[in-house]
Amino acid sequence: MSFSNRVELPLRTCWTVGGEQRETLFWPCRSGTARAVVLMIPGSPGLADFYVDFCTIIHDRFAGHMDIICVSHLGHTQFPDSCGTVHRSSKTYSLADQLANMLTVFDEIDGEYAKLDKRPQMLLCGHSIGCYFAQMLVEQRADRVDRVFGLFPAIESIAKSPRGRQLRRLFQPWMRQIAAVAADVLRWLLPLRAVCAIAATADSLDARSARLVVDKFLHGPCIRSVLRMAADELQTIAGLDEDLYAMVGHKFVLYYGRGDGWVPIECYHRMRKINTRGKVFLCDNGISHAFVAQQSAEMAAVVIPLLEEVLVWSD
Repeated sequence: MSFSNRVELPLRTCWTVGGEQRETLFWPCRSGTARAVVLMIPGSPGLADFYVDFCTIIHDRFAGHMDIICVSHLGHTQFPDSCGTVHRSSKTYSLADQLANMLTVFDEIDGEYAKLDKRPQMLLCGHSIGCYFAQMLVEQRADRVDRVFGLFPAIESIAKSPRGRQLRRLFQPWMRQIAAVAADVLRWLLPLRAVCAIAATADSLDARSARLVVDKFLHGPCIRSVLRMAADELQTIAGLDEDLYAMVGHKFVLYYGRGDGWVPIECYHRMRKINTRGKVFLCDNGISHAFVAQQSAEMAAVVIPLLEEVLVWSD
């Protein structure tokens, strides 16, 4: 038995890509050669750790043949670098910065797997705004993406969504600065246990998720990057790219929720009309947009059969 079999997954690393440091989680396949690779693209805040349970359940099902890679969004989290010290980026990243670097992430991943004797299937799984990133990757690299699984896809008119309208003021430059300063002051004034207790009062966070938010996200620079990206989303993401779905709609498997404040049900009905070549589902399982906090197992149970339909091997 190899020692690697005793190492708890995911493996964690600080990956320098395109001149930027990315927090990266990796679930390697047990067979040594992957037949499929999943790039998991988070929503926002873009903490890869939110997706550990979800990705682990999926990996356990396909561990013999599947690699899973999940990267945090730039500037959204503090994490150990390759020397073990905490990486604290003072830079504020725009949506354009994030998209450009994610394209480099994909190219580097795809380039490494292209060196294998047989190229594995390249699959993308996006959550919320992560689906917009996945859509961009298909637009830029359609010939190298085999399938996209979009969960609660925030890919159109975010500013017009109920949550977008409610939070619009928070994304203004002066409010972003106030929120960032408030986060740092809160950490300075109160013990972390108290800050975690406050975070845990949020409806969408359990105790572990609240601790993750406080430890890795509740820092001024992270707040600024998350809110800057959100502001850009409201200004940038408008109507659906109908031409894209007319050309490569068959590559998309999209899962919409009911009562979703970021992705209203009208988005589901619109996608059903536009993308007649792909698979478009409406949730009947009571799963929320913020599934990573408390419903990772339920979401994985939906995604696993969808993966089984597209994977080219059978266990």
